[in-house]
Amino acid sequence: MSRTFATRAFVFAASLAATAAFAQEKESVHLVITGGPNAGTYDATSDKGGCSYGLGGPGSWGNQLSLPKEKDPKKLNSLQLVVPDAKKAAGGSKEFQMTVGFGPLMARSAEYTVDTRATAPKKSGSGTVTVDDKGSTGKVTFSATTAAGVKLDGTIDCKSVTRSGS
Repeated sequence: MSRTFATRAFVFAASLAATAAFAQEKESVHLVITGGPNAGTYDATSDKGGCSYGLGGPGSWGNQLSLPKEKDPKKLNSLQLVVPDAKKAAGGSKEFQMTVGFGPLMARSAEYTVDTRATAPKKSGSGTVTVDDKGSTGKVTFSATTAAGVKLDGTIDCKSVTRSGS
C-alpha cells in the first residue's frame, strides 16, 4: 500500500469517526397513542435537542425532540416536555406540560397538548410524569390524557442531558 493511499485512508476513516461522534443520538422516544386519528405506536430518535435540567427554570426538566425534516403528516415529528420540578418528578409528578406533534412544524396535521402546570394559562388534560435523572443521562416515563380523551403513554430515553443551574 502506498504511503499516499494509507494517508488518505486514515484521513477518510478519521473523518467518518468524527462525523459519527458528532451526530450521536441524544434521545429516543417511544410513544403509544390510544384514541384519536393518530392512534398507534411511534418511535423516534434525534441527534439534536435532547433533554435538559434547569433550562426551563431552576430545578426543571425538559425535552425537545424535533424532526423538522419529517414532512409526513402521519409520522411523529416532535415531543416537547417541561416538568417544573425534576426532583419531585422522581417519584411521579402530576405537574407538567407536554405537546406531541405530527406533520410539518408550521402546518400540523395533529397536535396533542397536556398542560397541568400551576402556571399554565389554561390547564388542559391530566397525567403523571416520572423523571429518572442520572446526571449525564436520564429516562422519563409518562402517562397522560388530553382534554379530548386521547391517551399518550411512553418513554423518553435521554442519552445526553444539558445542565444549567444544577
